[in-house]
Amino acid sequence: MIAYITIVAQIATGIATLAVAVFLASQLRLQHKDSLVATRTELTSGIVQWIGFMITDPGFTHIYLRAIEGDAALSKEERHRFNVFMVSYFLRIQELWDYDNDSDQVTMYANIMLGTGPGVIDWYQSMGRFVMIPRFTKYLDKLI
Repeated sequence: MIAYITIVAQIATGIATLAVAVFLASQLRLQHKDSLVATRTELTSGIVQWIGFMITDPGFTHIYLRAIEGDAALSKEERHRFNVFMVSYFLRIQELWDYDNDSDQVTMYANIMLGTGPGVIDWYQSMGRFVMIPRFTKYLDKLI
């Protein structure tokens, strides 16, 4: 009789352990989903803040507008500021793409910048493609 009670107790303990494992797994999934949303939000916010920099700095806005039109008369410093802005912008998009390469946001942010003017495409062809990972460069090449 005690042997049967022991077997039933072991089965009950196994079922309880399995129930706890299932519960913990579901909690981990929820935490993972929350983490994904938070990370995507943080990365997107970083891109928006970087664009905000351009809008709030009138000196840079002037440089940016000239550069996207392909103005060859930019000074060395102006060209450098534009290059740094573009590298930072696309590296932020690349981070979002690394995180979720099926994201519509990545496509939207990349297309917005790539479509702003001939100077952006010139920048990408001469510099941008060499500072990003090859997989992301292939992605951008498809968008262009």
